[in-house]
Amino acid sequence: MRRLLAVCLGSLMCALAQAAPIEIMVEDAAAPMSNPDGSGYANEIVLAAFAAMDTPVKLTVVPYARCKKYVLSGAVAACLSMSDAPELAGKVRLSGLPLFYAYPRFYYHASHPLSAKGLTDLQPGLRIGIVNGYEYPPEILRLTERGIHLLEARSEETNLKKLAVGHIDLAVSMMDDFKSDDALIARAGVQQVVFAFETTPQGSYIGFSSLHPQGEQARQLFNRGYAAIILNGTRAAIERKWKRGKPLS
Repeated sequence: MRRLLAVCLGSLMCALAQAAPIEIMVEDAAAPMSNPDGSGYANEIVLAAFAAMDTPVKLTVVPYARCKKYVLSGAVAACLSMSDAPELAGKVRLSGLPLFYAYPRFYYHASHPLSAKGLTDLQPGLRIGIVNGYEYPPEILRLTERGIHLLEARSEETNLKKLAVGHIDLAVSMMDDFKSDDALIARAGVQQVVFAFETTPQGSYIGFSSLHPQGEQARQLFNRGYAAIILNGTRAAIERKWKRGKPLS
């Protein structure tokens, strides 16, 4: 009996060791959270959380719109970084705690200044650049009800370039405590971009597919692993490593 139990346990451990890694899609244009080369603060946090649970994962770098599409359809187990939105209901469950908080910050170009100090000051007809697939706070999405146009682009850097040549009037970027206005503007390679105002922050999470066979198990493993790296100081060490930019002004 003992020998049979040992054989069964040994077979189970071998099966676990040989199990294919859980595929998680990550954005290719969200530095420093998720960089084009697969590095980044959020990516590293996710890897550390699963490592704490001895669970192999594979990060696949894609545009965010594809990341979101695949997790919604159940083609992959998880996608990051995501925020709560109506279209996720019944299809995606977010991690118990956010990876970080994102702050919607609006910018205009000095050649076309705006005096707006908040969303209520924005006038009908304005063109605001957003990123294809991103989740934004409801008050931003409701701007279309007032005749304001939300125009999608592939990345926040692309929106700043469109802002510089007058194709849009405002660009909104989801900033965080790890990147600065200056760093974002420098990556876009533009000048004379001016900060206008900031609105309510929202949490950014790893989203797990409710339709993928590994989705719920991966969510539970991540939540446990995330709690572990918070307690043992791993998350704090990763924060110190990536938190190098100037604070938001």
